[in-house]
Amino acid sequence: MSTPSQQILSMGFGFALSQSLRVVAELSIADLLAGGERSADELAEATRTNADALYRVMRLLASEGVFREVSHRRFVQTELSAALRSDLQSSPRDFIRMINGEAFQAFAQLSYSVQTGKPAFDQVFGAPRFEWLGAHPEQAALFQRGMIALSQGSNEAVADAYDFSASRCVVDVGGGHGQLLSAILARNAHLHGVLFDLPSGIAAARTAAGGPLPRSELVAGNFFESVPPADTLVLKKVIHDWDDERAAAILRNCRKAMASNGRILLAETIIPAGNDPALIKAIDVTMLAVPGGLERTESQYAELLSLAGLRLERVIATKAPISILEARLA
Repeated sequence: MSTPSQQILSMGFGFALSQSLRVVAELSIADLLAGGERSADELAEATRTNADALYRVMRLLASEGVFREVSHRRFVQTELSAALRSDLQSSPRDFIRMINGEAFQAFAQLSYSVQTGKPAFDQVFGAPRFEWLGAHPEQAALFQRGMIALSQGSNEAVADAYDFSASRCVVDVGGGHGQLLSAILARNAHLHGVLFDLPSGIAAARTAAGGPLPRSELVAGNFFESVPPADTLVLKKVIHDWDDERAAAILRNCRKAMASNGRILLAETIIPAGNDPALIKAIDVTMLAVPGGLERTESQYAELLSLAGLRLERVIATKAPISILEARLA
């Protein structure tokens, strides 16, 4: 039984685990172990790394169940490490690589964000997160792939949970690759879809990276300026990227684009009350330091919608850790 001090020390070394995961993800160690047991020396030769150093990283991860050391310096795959294989559609590999890159560097200056309430990313990199990604296409592509990995299951859960029978046109605002819109259209043959995102997101969608988009228009633009009109507008994991002022500006543009009897659907993970562990609480602090956004409670979303002239009608649970907040004109 560890003491409170030992527990705190263990938590303080969380960065060692996250960065070790990034290293083995970038080296594709899980792919190399897919064929069976390998030694650290063999893995180091295949990845052109230092065998002793690689062994030490893998030994740490094996202590957490990510790999298993079956004999001295020889490792096999586990269920956890298998999840990092690059050939699995649901692999979190790219998200681990993305979040432990420049976002990790920004998070090292979390104290700046706590002191000022502003994102440390801007201070470290000299530009806001999304503006910086726009100037760094390789990292932007990794970000998009990371978001696909993070969204596994949630797009289908949102598409299954909401009844779109009364809708005719759905705009996926800030829809990136178009995964969510693809899932919605696949379940609702009567719908016309519009995927709306920055040019980089639309370019990615044209490759069908997010799935087929029949009966759809792909429109590039900026949701701080305007949004295509529709009776139903969906924003999945968009509003959490922004502070209240900018989030309300996005929602006001959505309200202007929405038909008088239409609705706006926010697909977000709501912060639960109480002290129980929840991944969304860690994501919330990451939002503070990196893009400057925030995760919200249900009451905070209701207040935000009110600022934009909207009324929260209901909250719909899904089979994934994400909810649909349906809003209409106030």
